[in-house]
Amino acid sequence: MKNIVIAILFIFGSFNFHSRGSDLLRTLDKEISRRHVYMDIKESRIDSLKRLIKKGITLNDEYNINKQIFKEYYTYKYDSAIYYISKNREIADRLANNNYKDESRIYISKLLSTAGLINESMVNISQLDRAKLDSSLLLTYYETMEGIYYIAKSYSNDSIFAPQYEKIERTYIDSVYSLLPEGSTMQAYYNGYKLFKDYRLEEAKEVLLNLLNELPENVRSHAIVCSNLASINRLQGNYGDYEKYLILAAISDQICALKENIALQRLAVFLSQNNPEELSRAYQYINYSMEDANFYNNRLRTVQVAQNMPVIIKAYQLVGENKNRNLRASLVTISILFLALIGLLVYVYRQVQIVKKNKKNLHALNEELNKLNDRLQSANRVREESISLFIDLSSSYLNKMDSFRETVKRKILAKQIDDLYSMSDTSESVQSVQNSFLQIFDNAFLRLYPDFLEKFNRLLSDKGKVKLKKGELLNSELRVFALIKLGICDSSKIASLLHFSPQTVYNYRNKIKNNSVVDRNNFEKYVQEIGEIM
Repeated sequence: MKNIVIAILFIFGSFNFHSRGSDLLRTLDKEISRRHVYMDIKESRIDSLKRLIKKGITLNDEYNINKQIFKEYYTYKYDSAIYYISKNREIADRLANNNYKDESRIYISKLLSTAGLINESMVNISQLDRAKLDSSLLLTYYETMEGIYYIAKSYSNDSIFAPQYEKIERTYIDSVYSLLPEGSTMQAYYNGYKLFKDYRLEEAKEVLLNLLNELPENVRSHAIVCSNLASINRLQGNYGDYEKYLILAAISDQICALKENIALQRLAVFLSQNNPEELSRAYQYINYSMEDANFYNNRLRTVQVAQNMPVIIKAYQLVGENKNRNLRASLVTISILFLALIGLLVYVYRQVQIVKKNKKNLHALNEELNKLNDRLQSANRVREESISLFIDLSSSYLNKMDSFRETVKRKILAKQIDDLYSMSDTSESVQSVQNSFLQIFDNAFLRLYPDFLEKFNRLLSDKGKVKLKKGELLNSELRVFALIKLGICDSSKIASLLHFSPQTVYNYRNKIKNNSVVDRNNFEKYVQEIGEIM
């Protein structure tokens, strides 16, 4: 159970650090993007100092101004720094001021060692007469000597000379510490640094953390303290805090516009070895480190970056190659999916077209069905009306026959034989029946086809159009073609129904056809297509 809790706490702690580390890296990226702003601020400050050197100022004043300019350039640009400290060396010679000469020599050695010119630095400072050195320069001298041997140790990085240089360096650390004012920031730093060198890591960390809280980000000592805290945590195996303090040191370097720096390079190496997800950042950081080393003209840093850069570049290239392989695989997969999608779209399109075609055919079938239904309804209506017409005619005939029978019966009973004979000899009764039949037929037919006359006349020329007399529903010609419309096309049958001779029916048909505006041979077919049942 205890092991599970520890594992959970470890995972939770790792997650929290990863989140904090990502935030710090984003902050560093932001400050790197502003590096030219910080460089402009530094250049502006240097230009302000340069403007103080005017014609007529004393050599002492010029010396002090040059020293300030040198200190600005010391961690910024080697060539400019050596130029101004060399000018001070000339002023010291002109003034024959031994303190100025010694101070200038110390600063030149300090600058040479910082630039990686260890041998030149040692040769130059060895020309000092330590016994004659003014006490005011002792602290600067010891700091310079400690720095020379620290850089010599880093530069050699071997098992023979490096331990010797470190031993000498520690002697000078003690000398520096002995001269620092009690309670000063520098004394606190060297106290922590001495503890670090003695591998009293927890004590050193406590001292340096307390000091860090007092230092703003825009001073070089802030970056130095963070760099030392990073080294302590690396020795303790606290790689999360190692990364954290390297980032903080690199942020301070950017804000201070320090081109003589190491934190960003160390961070790039760490990220490339421990965080594959940040290889792109590591590649950018190592390039910025090389850019800074070249800008400063620092041989030591250039060599260090040159040693680390191939490893980072190779790792970056491997990741790039993996990404390219994955990208190619993704492109192949996407291409296959795209082709499959195209195939699917073609299939869907075809199915849609089939559905549309089927829908269109179905619509056409529905239309045809509706027309067939309409025709069926029309046919049913015609049958109904025809039956009604037949019933009406039959009823009329039956009524007349019944009336005629009653009359005959009455005449026979009354022995009115002459009257009966006279009734059978007259045509009035037959004509009456015929007229009644025609009246019923006309009404029934026009109920079926109320616009028959209008549409019939459309088939005829203007001079041949049928004109009805007042009170007429249909005339003889129209009745002939009305029967044709009803499907009775035989002239004999038409003649029988209308009590005409077949020749009369034939004449009516020819007369109408002679005035046709459509094909004469198909005229009766057009007549049969007239009209909708109302």
